[in-house]
Amino acid sequence: MSAVAGTAVVVQELDGDQRAALDACVVAALVLSSSEGEAQGRMRLLMECHGRYVRSFGVLEQAPSYEVFAHRLRGSRVAELLPGRPKESVLGKVWLLDDEGMPSSALHRLAVEASEHGHQAPGIGADIRHLHSLLRAVGMLPVNSGLSRISGETVQHAIFRALRSAGFEAYTRGREAMVRTPVLTRRALSRSTALVELSAYIGISPTRQFGGLWAACPMCRWTMRATFRPNGVVDVECEDERHSRLGAQYRAEPTAAEGWDLVPCGELRAVPEMLPVEGYVALPYALWLWVTLPGLLEVELRDRLVALGAEVRLWPFGDAYDLHVTRSGRSRAWRVDVKTWADPYGLAEKLREDPEGPGELCFVVPEHLRGYLPLLRRVVRGSEARVLTDGDLVAEVKRA
Repeated sequence: MSAVAGTAVVVQELDGDQRAALDACVVAALVLSSSEGEAQGRMRLLMECHGRYVRSFGVLEQAPSYEVFAHRLRGSRVAELLPGRPKESVLGKVWLLDDEGMPSSALHRLAVEASEHGHQAPGIGADIRHLHSLLRAVGMLPVNSGLSRISGETVQHAIFRALRSAGFEAYTRGREAMVRTPVLTRRALSRSTALVELSAYIGISPTRQFGGLWAACPMCRWTMRATFRPNGVVDVECEDERHSRLGAQYRAEPTAAEGWDLVPCGELRAVPEMLPVEGYVALPYALWLWVTLPGLLEVELRDRLVALGAEVRLWPFGDAYDLHVTRSGRSRAWRVDVKTWADPYGLAEKLREDPEGPGELCFVVPEHLRGYLPLLRRVVRGSEARVLTDGDLVAEVKRA
């Protein structure tokens, strides 16, 4: 499991002062790493962040001056920025800005998972405000509730409940569309009544475009982040840490003909097409994070099993689990719950909360998390549940 993936749980373990300090650091880092907004407004927000940061230190610990605060945001690990400096925390492995002031893969995630003021910040604020409007529209947030921390479970429940109201077929089509096509043309979106009514797609964020263009990650097909360097070159890479490591990172260089060349910087040599911002809409960050990314393995696994001749239903019985798999002429069935990142504690909590236990569920994790199998299997010991990798499941269905 990546350090970024575990931040939500760790943030809940911080005390109130540490959470307030983290909030101030996240918003300030977003302001420093973005050129959006007027200089005066940006400075006012930075000073407000520093004021909240100072108050979080109380009277027993000396808070740094604004100059030191702004300097430490660059290159410091998150745990080092907080009062009390929490030890042995995943926050000691992630940073907000690099030494050049460029944003990390953790920054936007912390903005939606840990910040009560992220809606103010350039780059992600519009996405957060849109998400809150969407949650209010489907009845998940009271009208007078403040903009506060968001959980992935809340977002998934709200989106899936809204899609289910259109009927199971529309639900399945809409959810699969949000997985397969996190970016759509406005014309394609207009053909999906359920997605139009949901209002999940919005214009492409300025932080994901360069020269009126955008490029999709070859793995998840969402808009890659565009980070402008002082020399005029733009770093273009996927927000997902694993996709970026696997090669979804590029360099956009301006050409003499007022165009752009996209040059691969990782192992992937295929270059995605640069498309005009005009005419396209995309899921906001949180929906990509909590709907698209988890759904990628579910949909891919369905396709692989169908290719073997299996009959597969996605998200059956009101989304009781992810895949219901059968083989023609065989009595055996597989009830599959896909876990895209290995959280043994979250899985244990799920089992404790279910009075009937997991039954004969197969918990499936990606092949690259095979090392977590012994730990996860200890969690489900004593039940009828099993834990497999996606490769194990495909092989088992093939043999049946």
